[in-house]
Amino acid sequence: MRDRIRLDDVDLAYQTWGRGEPLIGLHGGMGVDSAYLKVPGVLRLAGDRRIVLFDQRGHGASGRSAPEAYTHIRWVQDLRDFAAAVAPGPFSLLGHSYGGFIALEFALRWPHLLKDLILVGTSAGPVAFSPPQVPDDAGLRDFFRARWPHFFPGPEKHWDVFDRLTFSCSPFEAAFRRELPRYDVRDRVASLAIPTLLVVGSEDSYRGDMEWLAETLPRTRLVVIPHAGHLPFLDEPDAFRTAVDSFLHRPQA
Repeated sequence: MRDRIRLDDVDLAYQTWGRGEPLIGLHGGMGVDSAYLKVPGVLRLAGDRRIVLFDQRGHGASGRSAPEAYTHIRWVQDLRDFAAAVAPGPFSLLGHSYGGFIALEFALRWPHLLKDLILVGTSAGPVAFSPPQVPDDAGLRDFFRARWPHFFPGPEKHWDVFDRLTFSCSPFEAAFRRELPRYDVRDRVASLAIPTLLVVGSEDSYRGDMEWLAETLPRTRLVVIPHAGHLPFLDEPDAFRTAVDSFLHRPQA
């Protein structure tokens, strides 16, 4: 069952699994909700952690806003306010794909709020992507349905996960037409002293970006998962869990 929390102008829907220190997950997209993270490769991390997944503003069961509110800084501020309410104190943050862009921008603004940072298949920018015109939510579903098989290098395409997703055209348009073209934090990330795990599938198009981050961030560990694409927690869930568990349970300096 989903819980809800009210921020200044919007409700955010979220779910939690497990007990212990909080790990908040940020879904990518934009335009899709957090349903694709609610899979064994992620949720079984809840053995001694409290996994918290929420639909970002404009997505899934969370509230909608005017298109001009769908900005990186607004999504980052939502995360700050959401975490203060559900996970006060330093927390671990996992960001996948576009969620990794938001996670990096959050970490650069408020590094003292983070205990650990986990980035999966993402980039510090720039990201070149020119989306087609998408008329509505149904059109966005069709767009993602055509792209979905290419996220996976093997024969298993995880259509059952796709069928659980909901699609939101307005934040997709705002993110990819206005926000993404100006996203580039490469000149700032070397200052991040947060312990960071980078996880990327060997066949993910973001592998080069992740290798660059591994060379640039001062306290980082890179794990390349063989035979995996853009969603390694679906392609190789055991390898993904092992990588994240090992990082979260590493000896503390």
